[in-house]
Amino acid sequence: MISLEEIILDPDFVTKFLIIRTKGEFVKGRWTETEKEEIPVYGIATPVSSRDLNQLPEGDRISGLMNFYTIKKEPLYLTRTGVDEGISDQILYDNIYYKLKSVEPWEPFGYWHAIGERIKGA
Repeated sequence: MISLEEIILDPDFVTKFLIIRTKGEFVKGRWTETEKEEIPVYGIATPVSSRDLNQLPEGDRISGLMNFYTIKKEPLYLTRTGVDEGISDQILYDNIYYKLKSVEPWEPFGYWHAIGERIKGA
């Protein structure tokens, strides 16, 4: 199989971002964080589409989706249960936080792909 790891780490494409991973448990329906890990990674970040302006009764909201690609050594997670419970990873990129909405583990090809939605930041 072809590994895309070399392309993801190519200096012409690579950028640095931070994966924010929390662990904890749900207590009475609310997430209680017990551990927070910040993982600096190199990968590729690209927009999914142009920014959208949602005009809502409570005010305008700019939503944005980003693609994130990391090498297989740096997995990305959605909400998970069991031994290693945690909520979806967040990514801090260019002073903006994105919550992961979709994760595709393309491990045979050497990478992970995720789509994150802007939640707060610049």
